[in-house]
Amino acid sequence: MKLIIITLVILSNFFAALPAKSETVLEKIKRTGLLEVAMREDAIPFGYRDSNNNLQGLCLDFIQLLRGELKHKLNLQIISVKIYKSTLFNRFQLLENKTVDFECGPNSIRKNIPNGVSFSRPFFVTGTQFLVRSDNQNNFNFSSSLEAVTIGVLRDTSTQELLRQKYPLATYQEFQGVTGRLRGIQSLRRNRIDAFASDGILLIGEAVILGLSLEQYYQLIPRNPLNCDYYGFILPANDPQWQEFINGVIVTSDNRNIFKTWFTEVASYFIDTLQYCRNNPEKSQ
Repeated sequence: MKLIIITLVILSNFFAALPAKSETVLEKIKRTGLLEVAMREDAIPFGYRDSNNNLQGLCLDFIQLLRGELKHKLNLQIISVKIYKSTLFNRFQLLENKTVDFECGPNSIRKNIPNGVSFSRPFFVTGTQFLVRSDNQNNFNFSSSLEAVTIGVLRDTSTQELLRQKYPLATYQEFQGVTGRLRGIQSLRRNRIDAFASDGILLIGEAVILGLSLEQYYQLIPRNPLNCDYYGFILPANDPQWQEFINGVIVTSDNRNIFKTWFTEVASYFIDTLQYCRNNPEKSQ
């Protein structure tokens, strides 16, 4: 009898020590009725604050689309949404800590990512380009060392890493924080730097918000980006059902309409970049 009791105690302790089956994102949303997301506030047109400090952007529209798709899939009448602010520095941590269900922003899909996170399928493609004053664009020879050029970049970004490898003799001025890209472009306008480098679509977004006249007073160069960055949503790792669901929403006609709304004015940029990157796969990370 004692042997049976001891055996039962050992078995109960063994099973108690086993980790419980982790809840998937879809199961969590079904149980709580809450979708928790993160989006950027410094990445026009994906996520930003307007002149009235209201949150705007393509990501906000995608979140609303996702909410509707979840209601249908999970047969829920109401799904609440909680939005967290993400940055260059906390975006992966928000998923690692399971604070949010996904993060929307200009996140380049790459292999060297932290444990606990993954990416969706690509939803946009862009690449590193330079915003320069029109009267200065002839001073840029991208086949040279750019030794006499001062370039503004966001600190601790893949753009900075790429340029330091490609043009180590150039002079770099670093900007950081939520307003880093804005302050960099303002430095360009004041002739304190020769160019500001970032993803082309983000440079276009800032230029539009600032009312800069592209083609007339400012130029985006080179015509084709130095590299090709495919953007994806950041997702938790090891949740294939959630990843499949997000990927399905990305390819819906409703999502295509969202993109048309946000990118009609720069459709030629997107088409040209997409074609260039498809024809030059070696430019991808």
